[in-house]
Amino acid sequence: MFSTRVYLNLGYDNIAYGEDVALNLNHSSFNMDPREAIYYLMHELAHVGYFRYHMIRNLAAAKTWRELADNVMYLTHLEGMGVLTPLRLRIEEGGLTDADYFVLGDPTEKRKRVHAYFKKLDGLEDDPERIVEKGDLDMYDQFSRRPLRLWYIAGCHMAQMIESELGSEVLRELVREGSGSFFETYRRVPNQLID
Repeated sequence: MFSTRVYLNLGYDNIAYGEDVALNLNHSSFNMDPREAIYYLMHELAHVGYFRYHMIRNLAAAKTWRELADNVMYLTHLEGMGVLTPLRLRIEEGGLTDADYFVLGDPTEKRKRVHAYFKKLDGLEDDPERIVEKGDLDMYDQFSRRPLRLWYIAGCHMAQMIESELGSEVLRELVREGSGSFFETYRRVPNQLID
């Protein structure tokens, strides 16, 4: 349970910061389908719930590739839970036109994105003591940018697999425990890429 303020605006982004949410009512998705405003609000509120247990990180403060990898895993858990939160309602209402949900509904494309995500993450984890140099922080963009949105797709997939195998209570508890436990749990799930 938490209490939050939602600020409705025109022209800014849809974000969660601490316990507050800003929702851009002029977002193009909302104009195409007004239900998207509710789905996006659910996504941002999932972040607010996550931030109750885990502070927002200073992503630019990473000094080693291990810290970069930890930040990527943190953001994967955060965004994966955000994508998962409105999924059931989207399915019930047929609101699956958003690109992330289209990919999540296509097993072949989802598998490609999850593989691409873990290949990039493995690259960070393979050289954990490497010092972050100028330009290395662009790594975040490689995980998040459109059209691939790797940590959104992989994070939601991971959450789906954990929920399917271990139940929603375990998934909720992993929000409290954090991204390290989330990844450890996912890596123990059998058939990680089979829907």
